[in-house]
Amino acid sequence: MRAPLGYDQIAPLGFIALVKIGTMPFGSSDLGLRVVPFLCGIAALVLFWRVAARALDGIAIPIAVGLFAIGIPFIRYTTELKQYGCDLVATLALTLVALDLRRRTPTVGRCVAAGMAGCILVWFSQAAVLVLVGLGAALTVCSLLDRDPSSRRAVRITVPIWAVAAIAALVVSKHYVAPATLAYMHMFWGKRQSFAPLPLGSSDDVRWVWTRFTDFFGTANLSLAYPGPMLYALLTVLGFVVMWRRRRDTALILLAPFVVTLMAAVAQQYPFRTRLVLFLMPSLLLALAEAIGWIGARAPVGRVAAMALIVPPLVAIGAAPPPYSVEAYKPVLAYVQTHRRPGDAVYVFANTAEALLHYGPQFGLDPGTYVVGRCEERDVRPYLRDLDPFRGASRLWVIGSNMPPFRQPRRAIGQYLQTIGVRRDSIAVPSPFPSGPPFDPVSADLFDLSDSARLQLAAASTFRVGILADTLHGLCSDRFGPTGKPRGTP
Repeated sequence: MRAPLGYDQIAPLGFIALVKIGTMPFGSSDLGLRVVPFLCGIAALVLFWRVAARALDGIAIPIAVGLFAIGIPFIRYTTELKQYGCDLVATLALTLVALDLRRRTPTVGRCVAAGMAGCILVWFSQAAVLVLVGLGAALTVCSLLDRDPSSRRAVRITVPIWAVAAIAALVVSKHYVAPATLAYMHMFWGKRQSFAPLPLGSSDDVRWVWTRFTDFFGTANLSLAYPGPMLYALLTVLGFVVMWRRRRDTALILLAPFVVTLMAAVAQQYPFRTRLVLFLMPSLLLALAEAIGWIGARAPVGRVAAMALIVPPLVAIGAAPPPYSVEAYKPVLAYVQTHRRPGDAVYVFANTAEALLHYGPQFGLDPGTYVVGRCEERDVRPYLRDLDPFRGASRLWVIGSNMPPFRQPRRAIGQYLQTIGVRRDSIAVPSPFPSGPPFDPVSADLFDLSDSARLQLAAASTFRVGILADTLHGLCSDRFGPTGKPRGTP
């Protein structure tokens, strides 16, 4: 029987199992939930060092490791409960396996072991499917260019095992994801220009590819946030050229997953954007380090230039130092717990309810002690009607957080409440975002809606509001369910 994952999760089954194991000794605390991402972050750094030692030479190795160690996205996903750190580990491990097959004699045992590594890792990372396809293609091309017949052993043994593993992972993952969720995700990423524009062949295609490439280094969401991203994109291209001239097979192995992921985006099957392509960043940093090392070898001016090129990455981490947080719920809920009185009403904005399910009981907000607002796809007015039952209440707490699509209805609620009532207390904690546009603060506001004169000033049915212009289309029905409330709420 088909059984999609709870909350419409799209995550590898192996990763979910690891998270469950991590919560056994610590419970569902923040520490327990972050054990797996933290261990993945440490493992990724070690694996990156090993890959750099295989792929680069000389000063380029410490440069690459340093760039990876201070990379904002890598640090963030070492402390956040997402599978993208696991994507990094799987990609780096498979890349190391592929490089070893090229550096050492590919015996039957070594080829079988490499194949089994792919069979295992593909269950912990969805991106590993693309990586296996890319590495398999790279090994095949390398074997065709070689004159040594022994190098073709990996193509006959390892690559077929990887192909079977990739197909099996795709079939199983589709079984556990509801069609409606897949349709929503395709719409969500499509609106963010995460797929290549169709039809192909126009100048827009080249512009889209270059924009997505420079996004890795710029200030786009979850990027490296380097000043001068275009310069670093060009340096990365130079690095691949230098690497191609020195070690063609290494360049192919590092480039192939990038090309396959790009082809998947052209086929409208995989978004080429932000966190979903985080696993490609290590290869780009290796090429960037190769370019900086190559420039540094041009003494004496080259050394000065190489040192100057290291400064912007240091500026990036200095401007946005860790620790990183996306939405700071705990201090806000602690404030509400301290200032809340018996009989106070609590209204929770729609996209905040999932956080309340997890953190609320720690602060005296169990399910049933608060009202969850509805999620409406096209109109702001239903959000205001949700507040009508509280007209006349002397103390109403409104707890909200924000994702950009919810910004308009959240602000409309605030304007409406300040028209029909008086704000008596409030707390707002900013949510610093290490790269990309900032989120609005997590906030809690205490309103007094007992003044009859103010209540006459506006009504939900006539208060002037805007139209959502389809910004939430699909989000409410797919993420929040047919009732308009987040799945799992009372």
